[in-house]
Amino acid sequence: MKIKGIVFTVISATLFGCMPAIVQQAYSYGATPETVTFFRNFFAVPVVLFIMLLKKISFHGERKQLFSIALISLFGITTGTLTLISSYAYIGTSMATTLHFVYPVFVALICFIFFKEKLSKQKTIALMAAIVGIFFFFQKGEQSSTALLGILLSVISGVAYAFYMVGLDKFHLRTLHPMTLTFYISLFSACGVLVFGTLKQSIVFALPMEAYFFMLCNSIFISFCAVALLQIGVRYLNATTAAMFSLFEPITSNVIGVVFMGESISLAKIIGSVIILASAGAMAFLENASAKKESQDTPLT
Repeated sequence: MKIKGIVFTVISATLFGCMPAIVQQAYSYGATPETVTFFRNFFAVPVVLFIMLLKKISFHGERKQLFSIALISLFGITTGTLTLISSYAYIGTSMATTLHFVYPVFVALICFIFFKEKLSKQKTIALMAAIVGIFFFFQKGEQSSTALLGILLSVISGVAYAFYMVGLDKFHLRTLHPMTLTFYISLFSACGVLVFGTLKQSIVFALPMEAYFFMLCNSIFISFCAVALLQIGVRYLNATTAAMFSLFEPITSNVIGVVFMGESISLAKIIGSVIILASAGAMAFLENASAKKESQDTPLT
């Protein structure tokens, strides 16, 4: 069963890693980050709705749960997606995705600051290593203002995604059916981006069919297939073990970015990438070990 979970998780991470290439194709036809983020969620709503009606899955959620979902949708997954794909224009897809993967470190930091969870010596070292890894992306000779903005956006995406992950756990949303949760996240995210993009006048609807095709692919393969496969993988493994295999996402993104999209990569950035991914992997491993220890120490009733 664990092999099945690993396979599903790796496929999911690979699909997530293909997202930058799909988004860049949509950009080439005139789409903006707000447009891509809106349609990623908008296209997912009817698909999930159809499946829920077909399988007679309940839409019920308590008022407090719906408020929590709106919170993590707008300030977590939506903000994370929008800042991540916005950073592509400044530092490239491969480097942006790698920097985004500081989120496991931020998960531990948020839990430590706001929920008073212990931060072990090993986790502290992983946190400091991730920060050191980020500094390897600051290089002389580049357009410092644009590079700095790209780095800042991708790190913010990691913080936002960490808030989303922590919210799923601390707001007790895992009790909801995955399809119900996906439906409301997609719905709230689409509404939030629509309002934001309209006020900013940055959502473009007059696009060629090719742009809509790539945005539809992005929605179906990422918002639905990748998320569903990850949820199945977590079911067979556990969240922290699945997080380790999710590191295939930045690896896939780096390979696609360098080999197929012609993005450049320096030795310093390679070192920084290795440090960040090693920190993220170590954090997931430590969480897994901690969870196992807690389950062993829990007395049977």
